[in-house]
Amino acid sequence: MATRGFSKLNAYKAFSKMDKSCAQGCTCSAMCQLFMAKEFLSLSAQTGEKFNDKIPEDILDMFRSMPLITERYKNMELQEAFGEVQSICDDCATDEHDAFCTVNVVLTALGILLEGRDFVTDKDNTLTVK
Repeated sequence: MATRGFSKLNAYKAFSKMDKSCAQGCTCSAMCQLFMAKEFLSLSAQTGEKFNDKIPEDILDMFRSMPLITERYKNMELQEAFGEVQSICDDCATDEHDAFCTVNVVLTALGILLEGRDFVTDKDNTLTVK
């Protein structure tokens, strides 16, 4: 069984599913969580790096403050993309978790779109509880 952890290939596969999540005719905007998440994951797929300095420190708050416009994405495809990114995250050890890892940032963006502004990844939640 192939590993689902972070790699250029797995980042690209997740990016491809995210890209298919955009609603037909939707124009990309920097005020869209999905657009920003795609930008970050695309860079990681190209570089093979889980961290990059293009992710601002307040990104998670930014995602939560942006409007949630459901017409910008296809829900079923977004759920599939979420699952793909979640599987990459699940393969990393909790003690190696970082809130600003590209995978966690992307997972948070998708989770906010699917579940609302209060979404927190399982690993972020675990670290907060400790």
